[in-house]
Amino acid sequence: MEDIFDTAAAAVKIRQNFDNEGDFSFMKPEELDGVIKAFVEIDRDYMAELGDEPYDEDVVCEKLTAAANDRLPGYKPYIMRLVDDYMDFMEQYLVDEGIIEWE
Repeated sequence: MEDIFDTAAAAVKIRQNFDNEGDFSFMKPEELDGVIKAFVEIDRDYMAELGDEPYDEDVVCEKLTAAANDRLPGYKPYIMRLVDDYMDFMEQYLVDEGIIEWE
């Protein structure tokens, strides 16, 4: 599979954003790291499947939410916020790296 972006670098940057925000500091670090890694891989795989089709945030949010619910059953009240923050942080990473541009 063609790499759309550096998944390890994306995960590190996104984790830094979560740490800076501080809203999920109550989570065990290994849990947050695991879900971020899973999110980045889901996002990368989805982007690779798209080809020339537009990115559909609703589709990827459903995939991310399902993954988070499976991995973090004790944090269900926080899943939507976790996914939303991830989406913002990933978008910023992609813009910062020049992978996407806004018209």
